[in-house]
Amino acid sequence: MRPNSIRLCLVGLVCLHLSYGDAASTRSALKETEYGIGIKTGSSIIQYHDTCVWVQVFFASGDFFRKLRQRNTPDGPQFIKDGTPISKFPDSMTIDVEATVYKCSAKGIEILPPDYASGLLNGASFDVRWMNETETRPARVLSTNERHKPGLRWDYFIDISTQDIPLVDDVLIEISLRGGISRTSLHAGLISPKERPRSLK
Repeated sequence: MRPNSIRLCLVGLVCLHLSYGDAASTRSALKETEYGIGIKTGSSIIQYHDTCVWVQVFFASGDFFRKLRQRNTPDGPQFIKDGTPISKFPDSMTIDVEATVYKCSAKGIEILPPDYASGLLNGASFDVRWMNETETRPARVLSTNERHKPGLRWDYFIDISTQDIPLVDDVLIEISLRGGISRTSLHAGLISPKERPRSLK
């Protein structure tokens, strides 16, 4: 199943290529993290001048997302785990925003210094909101932790409260880079837009 994708070019030479993930149906959609099994829920490529950032978003909360399956019904998407219907997120979860940088114009393999793009990605900030068919509302962020070892990958772990949040709701992440000079948006959720019933789009 191919995800939908949209390419957006924003002011300031920032281009976004959005892809929407769906519920875990294959092992490749999962990632082992220190916060549990992460399920890939969105991705994008951000371009700033000649620097490209491949961003992937994972939801993690212990083993909650392991064996979680999506089923399409006449009433809309539903989720099942071990034969039991699941309708809401656990009380809390971690959003792992994984960012890997490379030079957009690179042809073939190019060795980049370990601090490449650090001025762009160090100290990134995030505004997280919930989205559904009728509204957007602020998410309650519990903590944010940036992780970067020498190299071309950054991880930003955003702990949020998800108590009583329906699994069909999506997350809108506003990303601010370079102290707000570059701002982009990333949409992440368990259901791809083309699988949503018309009333949920």
